[in-house]
Amino acid sequence: MQFNTLARLLCSPRLLLSSWQTGQLASAQCSGLHITTSLNFAEAVPLKPKRPMNAYIRYVQGVRSSLASANPKATPMEIAKLAAVKWQSLDQTSKTKYEEEYKREQAVWLQKNAKYLSQLTDAQKEEIKLERQQRNEGKIKREQKRLLKELGRPKRPINGYLRFCQQNKPVLGLSKQDNKMQMKNLGLQWRQLTDAEKEPYNKEAEADMKRYQEEMKKWEDKMLSTENVEAVRKKNVLLPPSPASSMAKKGGIPMPRINPAPAQKQKKSPTSTTTRP
Repeated sequence: MQFNTLARLLCSPRLLLSSWQTGQLASAQCSGLHITTSLNFAEAVPLKPKRPMNAYIRYVQGVRSSLASANPKATPMEIAKLAAVKWQSLDQTSKTKYEEEYKREQAVWLQKNAKYLSQLTDAQKEEIKLERQQRNEGKIKREQKRLLKELGRPKRPINGYLRFCQQNKPVLGLSKQDNKMQMKNLGLQWRQLTDAEKEPYNKEAEADMKRYQEEMKKWEDKMLSTENVEAVRKKNVLLPPSPASSMAKKGGIPMPRINPAPAQKQKKSPTSTTTRP
């Protein structure tokens, strides 16, 4: 658990998040540049106090530079493994020292965080909640993409227009603006082509799509046989009907349904009553 946490920290720039936000705000204000929505949000909401590192991460931060110097060809993941080994062999007295430092900073952080939360308005809390939800959704999408790649999901082929752009793109390594203009020109060229000129690109795309669909069917069958149902697109999963639904269709049992709300009885109006002679 500790090693996985350290690996994520070493492989991402999240440790520099606070300094990056501060520097970005300062540079944007001094240069007069347009500040993005996220930076405006950072101005509106008080700066959140940074949570202190636990004892293990605190120790690794201290030995990481020496490990990197002693192993210049090692990757961040390998450095993390070496640090984990050193932590396991560390004596209990030294570990206790790091634990006490963490507890002292944790107590200070709890006070600062309570003050920070008390300063937030309801709108700011809702904005923070939305931002956290978006980060979580992005994390889930990245995890799903990584899982599908590991499971060998076939890659969807490009269409005829993108094939035309791929084969006729004249210049590589352009700036973002120049590349945007180049793609705009390619789109104009594509619209000026006749159907006969577009046909070779579209035929290649259709043939690749058929191959892709066959590969996807085999891959999805493989995923279902290995109980990796979560990796299969729901709209393509053709599971057999349940016994209850099969019997219901044959008239054996009624299909389950949601009962509508009972209608309210209409009260008879006194004027609508008639007297019998």
